[in-house]
Amino acid sequence: MKKLIIYFLLCNFLLSCQDINQLPKENLSDPLYWKSQNDFKTASNYLYSVALEGYSTSYTLDYNSDIAYALSSNGESNGSWIAPDNDPEWDDAYKHIRNSNIIIEKYASYQGDKNEIQVYEAEARFFRAYQYWKLVKRFGDVPLITTVLDVDSKELMGHRNDRKEVEDFILKELQDISSFLPKQNELTDTDKGRITSGAALALKARVALFTGTWAKYHNHRNDVSQLLEQAISTANNVIDSQQYSLFEGKGNDSYRYLFIEAGDDSAEDILSNRYYKNIRTHNASSQFAWGWCGTPTRKMADMYLCKDGLPVNMSTEFKGYETIGSEFENRDPRMIQTFLIPGTIYSDFEQGKSSTACPPKFSDRPETRTGYKLWKFIGEEKGQDTQAEYDYHVIRYAEVLLILAEATFEKDGAVSDEILDKTINVIRNRSGVKMPPLTNKFVSDHQLDMLTEIRRERTVELAFEGFRRDDLRRWKTAETELKQAIKGIKYKGTEYESLGVLNSGNPGLVDENGFLIVEPAGDRQFITNKHYLYSVPLIQLHLTPNLAPNNPGW
Repeated sequence: MKKLIIYFLLCNFLLSCQDINQLPKENLSDPLYWKSQNDFKTASNYLYSVALEGYSTSYTLDYNSDIAYALSSNGESNGSWIAPDNDPEWDDAYKHIRNSNIIIEKYASYQGDKNEIQVYEAEARFFRAYQYWKLVKRFGDVPLITTVLDVDSKELMGHRNDRKEVEDFILKELQDISSFLPKQNELTDTDKGRITSGAALALKARVALFTGTWAKYHNHRNDVSQLLEQAISTANNVIDSQQYSLFEGKGNDSYRYLFIEAGDDSAEDILSNRYYKNIRTHNASSQFAWGWCGTPTRKMADMYLCKDGLPVNMSTEFKGYETIGSEFENRDPRMIQTFLIPGTIYSDFEQGKSSTACPPKFSDRPETRTGYKLWKFIGEEKGQDTQAEYDYHVIRYAEVLLILAEATFEKDGAVSDEILDKTINVIRNRSGVKMPPLTNKFVSDHQLDMLTEIRRERTVELAFEGFRRDDLRRWKTAETELKQAIKGIKYKGTEYESLGVLNSGNPGLVDENGFLIVEPAGDRQFITNKHYLYSVPLIQLHLTPNLAPNNPGW
């Protein structure tokens, strides 16, 4: 139904979206444009197509961290990257900000009934806030531009605004526009997928958590408590709206199917980048299946608890590593819905039918360097290697639940069982997971650390969705975690060794416990006074000297 309904909307959008992309500012005031509600809707539609992360821009999800490793080393992950001349994250963000500012300015001068176009002005403000969020978490201080600039605008040569000013701007904007956006259940069928008040508030909760924890661990600002309270209250608003719930439509496989077609337009979806048959498609299945986006590491595998709720190093239910499949037994079911276990018979996205079992040999699976293979995001329907149409979840309800749990603990130093039952335990209790609840008594009885368990839950639930590196940065643990060796399967003394799975190009380097070393610790670095922020593009510093100095260490 979604595909049929949105087809007509997208045809209109794709035929007319180039208007705002190509016309210079002086022509945008032409009497032929900005005269109708449809003009504003068309302009806003263009932002939907370019200003959100999607499978076309986010194929490298998490391989810049410690939980994924691609076909070769990643400079961000191992600390070897250098200051770039250009950075699309900077350039594209300011293009989208300019296009958003155009819509906002044209709204202010609109001569018709502003009530009928106010939602599109609110959408433009959402996209602008979203772009500033991407900029500030990457670069820190950035220029805050809220008007449409001409070639002689003095702001073109301006300084970077303090990150606190930009953060506060984002938080206020998202709160303010939420009252002008529809609720999820108020969307018509043809408007499904548009930004809602829930999306604005969920993004605000995400920003407030990041900003509050960054301030706490980096001593960035002195209002940590109020920032975390914003995250708490805003997440509560989204939860209490009763507009969203976790996807359970595929029973025991619900977690896996959430990320392919079955999960499109589900109640868990707060905001997605949407794809459409024969109109806008992607090849994510192929990219993930062939390892270009990274495959899981030993650290990621060890994150998954056993079914008794305990880590592998504490649980009597852990089956060890002797056979290929033993480490997957009695584990959090999300593990086998995220990892593709050798021997699994699965539907081939190229043929659309059951394929041969996933083989263990590296020579037959050249797409993995760690010995693990990713299953999350890989479709099953024929043709999805090049023409997939399942959506990319930009914000989903599970993240909001995790935000509330984490922000509460970070603010108060404790979290009640009541809050855990409202958040993490809802996730653990959904169809296809059914893990033991996290309680204060369980943590105390087993001498666990509550913050570690909250962070573990976040990493497991949001694995390979692009959060890990930013999480390590805001927790200020990247300087420890990203220096560690990247490891893979246990090779020595296991079925893998007896099968001789390594190919000729793999030296079989292992640690003292027999685990495959993919990238030694000696090849990895994280410079504390440098790598928490990214370099401003060097071309920008050359063109606009007032942007200097560059971020520390660069």
